[in-house]
Amino acid sequence: MGSNTINSGMEFLQRHGARRVREFAPQPQLLSEMQALDNQQDEAVELDYEIAQGDWQPLDLPPCERVWEHQPQRFVDGKDVGRTIAWLQSRDGYPVPVRLAEIGAVSLRVMDGETGQRELRREWSKVERVVAFMTDLFPWDEVEEFAYALQDTGFRLLPVFVPGDNSTTLNLFDFEQMRHKAADRSKDEMIRLEREAIANDGGTPSLVDGGLEVHSAAFDGSDAVVGLVKTHSRNYLSAEGWRAYYQLKPCQRTPAFRVPGRERRALDVVSWYVRLDGARGELPNYGVVRVEIPEPFFKDALEKDFRYIGRVSRLICDYRCRDGGYSRAAISIHPIQRAEESLGALFTQSDTLISRFYHLTGL
Repeated sequence: MGSNTINSGMEFLQRHGARRVREFAPQPQLLSEMQALDNQQDEAVELDYEIAQGDWQPLDLPPCERVWEHQPQRFVDGKDVGRTIAWLQSRDGYPVPVRLAEIGAVSLRVMDGETGQRELRREWSKVERVVAFMTDLFPWDEVEEFAYALQDTGFRLLPVFVPGDNSTTLNLFDFEQMRHKAADRSKDEMIRLEREAIANDGGTPSLVDGGLEVHSAAFDGSDAVVGLVKTHSRNYLSAEGWRAYYQLKPCQRTPAFRVPGRERRALDVVSWYVRLDGARGELPNYGVVRVEIPEPFFKDALEKDFRYIGRVSRLICDYRCRDGGYSRAAISIHPIQRAEESLGALFTQSDTLISRFYHLTGL
C-alpha cells in the first residue's frame, strides 16, 4: 500500500475532530444507577457435591508431592496495558473515546534445569498493538480505510459495535460508558490471545489466570485445565458455606461444589475456595482465591477423586507469590507473576507507544 493511501487513511481522526486526552482517573457515569447486590445464593450451585453443606468445615491440604498425575505443567496469563488517548465526535454529536492498548498472552512451562532444579521457561507468546473505538457511528468506508492504514504501521483496529438488542442500555452521549465499551473490547481480544496460548498445547495440564468460562473454547471439557479466579463477583455459597469460608486459614480449602453450565458457559465446573495468605486475620477476605476445573475431566478422567483437588490446592499454596512489593501478592502465585513479568518485557513503554501513535496520526 502506498504512502498516499496510508496518509489518507490516517486523516480519519482529524476528519472527525479528534482531540488528545490526557491520562485521567475514571469518571462517574452520566446516568449511573445503583444496582442492588444479589445476596441470594445461586440455587443452581450444587453445594453438596463433596460434603453435605450443613457439615462444611475448612479442609486441611495434604503435603505436596513432587510429581503426580495431571499436575499443571503450563501457566497461562494475559496482559492489557492501555488507556483512552483521544476522542472523536460522530455526525450525531456523540463523544467517541479512542483506546490505544498493547495486549498479549504468554505460557510458561515447568522444565528441569541444568542443575536438576525445576524452572519456568517461556514457550509461547504473542503481543499486539490495538486501537478500539465505536466504529458503527462513522461511515464504514472511512473506517475501513483507517483500518488498512493502521495495519501498515503495526497497529490493528478493534471495532466496537453498538449493541443491537435490549440486553444492555447504552447512553451514546455518556463518555464513561463509551470508554468502558472500548476497554471491554480490548480485554476480550486479550482473552482471545489467552485462548490461543491454551490451545497451543491443549494436551498438557495447564493453569490459566482467570475463570474457565471465557477460555472454554480453547480446550475440551476432558482436558486437565485449572482456572485461578482472583475476583469474586458471584455468590456461590449458602450461609453455612460463607461461615466455612471465613474460618479458612492459610493452606486450607472449602469443600468443592459444582457450578452447572449457564447460558453463556460452555461446560460445567467443579469449584472451591483456597486461602493462600492471611495468617494474622486482619481482613476476612484477604488472600482467598477460587479454583475451577472442568467437571467432565473430574468426573470421567479422575472418577471424582477428591485427592486431586487437595493436590492442586496445595500446589497453588506452595506457589504462592512471596514478593511483598507486588500489589496482588496475597492472591497471586509465582508462575503467574513470572508470566506477567515476561509479557511486560515484550511490551513497549506506554508513553513511547502513545507518542508514536500521535506522530503517525498527526494528533
